[in-house]
Amino acid sequence: MWFELAYVAGITNGLNAVADGLRLPLDFSVSGRQPLARLVDEATAAPEVSAVFAEIRDFYAVERPPAVFRYVARDPGFLRDYWTATREAFSDRTLDRLTKEVLALAASLTARSDYGVDLHLREARRLGLTEAGLTEAVEVVQCFNTVTKIADALRLQPDFDPRATARPGPA
Repeated sequence: MWFELAYVAGITNGLNAVADGLRLPLDFSVSGRQPLARLVDEATAAPEVSAVFAEIRDFYAVERPPAVFRYVARDPGFLRDYWTATREAFSDRTLDRLTKEVLALAASLTARSDYGVDLHLREARRLGLTEAGLTEAVEVVQCFNTVTKIADALRLQPDFDPRATARPGPA
């Protein structure tokens, strides 16, 4: 379970970094963001790219792949590998896909990733996240981010971490 959590967090961070860094929109009609780099056009994509795009469309139940994958498709080998890693991270295993999407949403909220919030909230809702579930997830994110910010500001050392120094209280 912990590996799955870490894998989802890592993949989410990578997708968000590329998408937000290049100002990629999840959907042009919704965000109005203009990408800073060219996206691969599905109509003119190489056959191996089109095949991966079809898998992505099926996985996310969308008409076209999210922009982050259309950017990554500039390198067909990387697209195949990164899509494989993404699909594996979000597939049902010990944790189900909805749980993983909610975790990715929480990571995206914490990172202030517009792209990640849009993508993972859409997916979580599609997979059955209720408004009450969304509220609960947001409350948990807010609570942990608040506690973490306070602890960081006070430079508190964890008292439950056996790897921490023996120094109690603020650093």
